[in-house]
Amino acid sequence: MADELRVVLLGGYQSGKSNVAHSFLNVKCEPDQVTTQCVKMEGNIHGRKIILVDTPGWWKCYQLCDTPERLKAELVRSTSICPPGPHVFLLVIEVDFAFSEKHGKVAEGHMQFIGKDTWDQTIIVFTKLKHLGDKTIEQYVEHEGENLNKLTQKCGNRYVGFDTDLDRDGSQTKELFGQIEKLVAENNGRFFKADAKRLMDLEIKIKNVEERALARARQVLEKRRKLEEIKSAVAEHDVTPLKIVLLGWVLSGKTLACSVILGADISFDKTVKCVRTCGEVNGRQITVVDTPSFWKFLPYQLNADSVNTEILKAMDSSPHAILLVIPVDTSFLEEQMEVILENMRPLGEKVWRQTMVLFTWGGKLGNKPIEYHIESEGNALVGLVEMCGNRYHVFESMRDDRTQINLLLEKIEEMIMECALQSSDEHQAEKKKYQETETLSEWLRVEDVKKILNEEWERSDAMMKEMLKTKSSQRFVRRGRSLDIPLHFSGEVINTELFINKHQLKDALEREWNHREAVDSARIQYKLKCLDGNAEMSSCVDEEEIQMSLAKVNDWCKMVPLSDYGSVSSYEELDKTEQDRD
Repeated sequence: MADELRVVLLGGYQSGKSNVAHSFLNVKCEPDQVTTQCVKMEGNIHGRKIILVDTPGWWKCYQLCDTPERLKAELVRSTSICPPGPHVFLLVIEVDFAFSEKHGKVAEGHMQFIGKDTWDQTIIVFTKLKHLGDKTIEQYVEHEGENLNKLTQKCGNRYVGFDTDLDRDGSQTKELFGQIEKLVAENNGRFFKADAKRLMDLEIKIKNVEERALARARQVLEKRRKLEEIKSAVAEHDVTPLKIVLLGWVLSGKTLACSVILGADISFDKTVKCVRTCGEVNGRQITVVDTPSFWKFLPYQLNADSVNTEILKAMDSSPHAILLVIPVDTSFLEEQMEVILENMRPLGEKVWRQTMVLFTWGGKLGNKPIEYHIESEGNALVGLVEMCGNRYHVFESMRDDRTQINLLLEKIEEMIMECALQSSDEHQAEKKKYQETETLSEWLRVEDVKKILNEEWERSDAMMKEMLKTKSSQRFVRRGRSLDIPLHFSGEVINTELFINKHQLKDALEREWNHREAVDSARIQYKLKCLDGNAEMSSCVDEEEIQMSLAKVNDWCKMVPLSDYGSVSSYEELDKTEQDRD
């Protein structure tokens, strides 16, 4: 038997991992603690030394490719900070949401990213047991369905229930400890051995990212210093009215960023038309124009016509600055770069001269600077930032914080001056052109797809609003329906402006809906916690959070599975008192 037990905790965001870790070791958990990188803890249980590593949670409906690179690096690194390796992995799953096939695939994907041999050393820990009512954990596993059964079987049917609110006599802690000891004994003390070369390559990669991040930060500071010198020499502090336009993909935190800038309460109904909001910041009149969002994964031609029209209208006001809103809680790949280029192209190439990237949900970075996120994501995000003249800002908190607002306004003033000083050299944006040769049967009419997407969005909103009105504490069960799009149309010539290839559309639609489902689960879980704590609803739920979807689209042209969509931005950023955060 091993002298010490080394354990790594894994699981989805808001699964209750950190609560399990602190309760198991009887270590105090700070109410505002967010697990953004691996945390190593030590304790003793029944005379045995326990080394436990808590890890950042993944979004349980995100494919591995949509998980940020810095989070994936932390998952791999978790096995190396409890040398020579963990004896046991605890996979934490909350029971208050129905466990779908997608959730199983996401868990498998992230577990296997750590290593293919993790399953023989994994125990599933089910949390939030009060949602089971009178059911035992065994009854829950038996009746939840084949998706959960497949996962438990991969773990050798090893699972326990653990709820910090219900474990008043320590029986659950005792059972979990017993399961860990039993598994270690069955494996003869064997521990997980990470690939040494992979760990070495990771350390080199992290070091290189840190160096590039530091270099970028220095470059930006030097550029800002020079602009400030010029500004101080030519004029006093500018107090003329300032006009700002916000652009971004669905649920990127765009509308909330508007409220943060102006320090005002703003309606968070779906933005279908440009919304101009005025306010005074430090004695200066500020006008912020919030625009309808474009898709994150889907191409420009699938935007509702009103989205493209309203974005163009926003430019009629001759804004001083355009803030391109990008959340940091998801990956940024070449496909996102392509979608943004498509949506920005109608605004003209010169638009980049007055565009700055505004990163939202910066609290997810922990102690990592925004430059680390930019460099770790790779060429796509680096390229976008550099197209914007290396201008960027991060909202570390999505609440009123005058320091971050003042810094943003300073950067905007510097951008305006830089634009005035800039030569006539224009930014060139290249995009690959693909020639499609598929037959007509491979294509769908763009107008048909757009119509169905917008109808599904509205239907989902209505369902979510109704659910929030009822304040239901029942387990969140998603019900889907199929989307039927006419597939019979005449003509032989393929015009890519009018038609879209359905095979290219398949994965994009799945990820678009997954993107939003992350919002659904986070918001509903947070609402239920507010209700459990008798909190005021007005402090828990705002109108932006109502823009969620309960609908799962099961079938696309009889073969494409879909689910809800949205950008991940969670309530607990608004209220740091929540304790169950991973």
